[in-house]
Amino acid sequence: MQNIKSLFLLLLSCFFGGCTSSAIFEDYRNIPQEKWAINSDIQFEVEIPQNGDYDFILCIRHTTDYEMANLWCFLTVADSTRTIRKDSVNIMVAEADGKWKGKGNLLKTLEYPLPGPYALNTGKYFISVKQGMRTPTLKGIKNVGLIVRPGTSVPTTIE
Repeated sequence: MQNIKSLFLLLLSCFFGGCTSSAIFEDYRNIPQEKWAINSDIQFEVEIPQNGDYDFILCIRHTTDYEMANLWCFLTVADSTRTIRKDSVNIMVAEADGKWKGKGNLLKTLEYPLPGPYALNTGKYFISVKQGMRTPTLKGIKNVGLIVRPGTSVPTTIE
């Protein structure tokens, strides 16, 4: 009986210990009136605590008013002196049959891991996200977020 209690406590501590986030940064920006204009940059300022590889996850929260099955985004990462990296990503927000991806009912949350990792030195970085669709204003985008975690993905060659 004592072994069963010990095993239960061990499993319980592993379960709750696994709920902690390894993110060094996580933030969302609201899109005014849920209409993301093509010339509107979403800005994040991230402090990197130590040299290393970091994974970036772009987060999109949209309502069912969003009219597209995908969302092109342009991402720029810069330090105080230069642009470090630029990425263009095509995020599929709906399946081919029209079913929304992501979590939630009326508000869908989709986390999209960016190609990486990003090799960064200690310091402050500025991340800019722009929508890259051909529509001047995207209706139904509520928030754009960014999560930064210590790198676990397979390295991508950067030229």
